[in-house]
Amino acid sequence: MILPLETFRGIFALIIVLHHLKIDTFVQKSNLIINGGLVVDFFFVLSGFVISLNYIEKINSKIDLINFQKKRFLRLYPLHLLTLLVFILIEIIKIIVENYTNLQTTYAPFTGFNNFYSLIANIFLLHGWYGWSFNLPSWSISTEFYTYFIFALVVLNTRYKLSIFILLILLSLLLFYLNNIGFANLDNFIYPTRCIYSFFLGSLVYLIYEKFKKNISQFYSLIMIILCILLIYFSDYLILNNKYIFAPLLFGLTILFISCLKNNSILYRILSNRYTVYLGTISYGVYMIHFGLVWFFRQFCRFVLNIPENDNYLVFNSYIGEIFTIIFVLLVIYLSHLSFKYFENKFK
Repeated sequence: MILPLETFRGIFALIIVLHHLKIDTFVQKSNLIINGGLVVDFFFVLSGFVISLNYIEKINSKIDLINFQKKRFLRLYPLHLLTLLVFILIEIIKIIVENYTNLQTTYAPFTGFNNFYSLIANIFLLHGWYGWSFNLPSWSISTEFYTYFIFALVVLNTRYKLSIFILLILLSLLLFYLNNIGFANLDNFIYPTRCIYSFFLGSLVYLIYEKFKKNISQFYSLIMIILCILLIYFSDYLILNNKYIFAPLLFGLTILFISCLKNNSILYRILSNRYTVYLGTISYGVYMIHFGLVWFFRQFCRFVLNIPENDNYLVFNSYIGEIFTIIFVLLVIYLSHLSFKYFENKFK
């Protein structure tokens, strides 16, 4: 385990939380949070790097492949299923509200994205291959699960891993290009394309790391981290429709530089503190749990506290919004801790 990478996993998971929470605060209305959805591509690159680090030499037979995919399934699916059940409960709550009160839901229950077809797709982890539904963040889990399988097939069946990784990256770039020039049929397929492109870019970064592994000055690593954050902040201005191409390239370089940090450097020690590393450890729970909690929190604010909305942002008086944001983030972290300790660990 490369500890500083766990810190980034945890901090970026919190960016996703703030991205979806939408309270009218200075932080949440900053470009870093507004463009925060881009950090999902960081997770893809990081996943490709870490999975390659741990498994590229360990999948040598069909049994190894089955065991690898089984581990991935048990890591991802239980919490996905649990959060899916929460969102089914939310749809049922909508039915009760519409039938027994004068309130009208924003989206009718079990319609639109959250229809029966999407429910079946969610059960089989296929929903991310055409869009998103129910627990919105889980689209990335869907695409990643089957990308793991592609990775395992490549590692098992060919000695030319580098060539296949590059080929998959180039095929993804072709799909990005076709989508950008107006092939509307590829609009929804942009989701798995983002995953495959970024994941195998991460695998490629690992091969570079393994071949040229050496200590890198913390100064250059710090510069890469700053550039990474600036790219997210200015992504809508600098790279427009190509952000899903250029951002993962910088993410990959950042991961490479962080991985090559000297263990005795100040930056390495800062990024390896036990609190942020543990946040990275429970980040899957942070990522999967928060969106359902956001829904309940927003309904409570709207209908119990009568908090007004402006452009889909909850508008609190004075500094109350910042206080509610802190309470919400702490609650997400606490529930993720409980999930990791008492639920996710049971399936390892």
